[in-house]
Amino acid sequence: MHEEFRDKHYIGCDLPIVTDELAPIVSEILAERGISKKEYHGVDATNYQSLRDAAASAEGELCITTEGLVTLFNDSELTELCTNVRRLLEEFGGCWITADLEANPLFMSAMTAIHGEAAFEKLIKAMNEVSDISDTKIDVNNMTVLRFDYEKSLKRVTDFLHSVGLKWERVPMADYLPELGSLAAYPDETKAAYKKELENVYAWILTPDENYGKGAADYDSADFGVKASMSDKKMKITLRGRVDSITAPELLSVYEKTAAGGTPEKIAVDMSALEYISSAGLRVLLMMIKQVGTGNLTVTGQNKTVQNILEQTGFADMVG
Repeated sequence: MHEEFRDKHYIGCDLPIVTDELAPIVSEILAERGISKKEYHGVDATNYQSLRDAAASAEGELCITTEGLVTLFNDSELTELCTNVRRLLEEFGGCWITADLEANPLFMSAMTAIHGEAAFEKLIKAMNEVSDISDTKIDVNNMTVLRFDYEKSLKRVTDFLHSVGLKWERVPMADYLPELGSLAAYPDETKAAYKKELENVYAWILTPDENYGKGAADYDSADFGVKASMSDKKMKITLRGRVDSITAPELLSVYEKTAAGGTPEKIAVDMSALEYISSAGLRVLLMMIKQVGTGNLTVTGQNKTVQNILEQTGFADMVG
């Protein structure tokens, strides 16, 4: 490792359950490489305050990197993520470097280098096999560049980035390709073919757009709150603020404690004061729906943002 990297301050961020398990392991690896300035934080990338708390000890500009993160998010979560990253970069300076946006072309480049013309057929077969055993489906989102629909998907991505106040620069990954141990067993012509493929695959460097018109008033957010009560096997839940990976466990805990005396037959969720709900919050609602049955959980008062999330994720069809 270059000396310049040993002196950097590394801040690792992931979901709390992940950092609890991996932080000691990663810390040991970094210590072996002479890196002493390191810390880990449990965060939700859609929760700005958790990210801001993690960055509190940063000195100088930030260099934010992600690997595979944006492929896991739906469009509403991506909007939250990008807004949060932009806010951090506006305060600290720096950039966000990621190849996540071109995960599909990157994967296809490896497949093409190894399998040639049969790459796409093998990709479809692999996707079908995964779909057969998976409980979830990750759809193409607003930050997905597709190799088979390149120009259209690229425009969708850049339009989205513009809408959330981020500028971009694209750098060919072939210019920065390290020695890949995963290709060690392949012949030289395969390695050369892969590097050639990567000439058309890019890493993205994202920075705040100084001409973006959103103001500080758009950042106001109420603290999370949840209240629940039970009467005649009917539960009423009132939500306030944001339900995400940081706050969803509290929602689940309150629900379980309230239902300790007997599973409710109907649940009414008042969302009048709810600003936002992520997939983590939706999973808690899905657990409730599975217990009371489709149509027996009703939601009221949801704002346009929350309603769009419910519709995009299919929850609108499961709630009354």
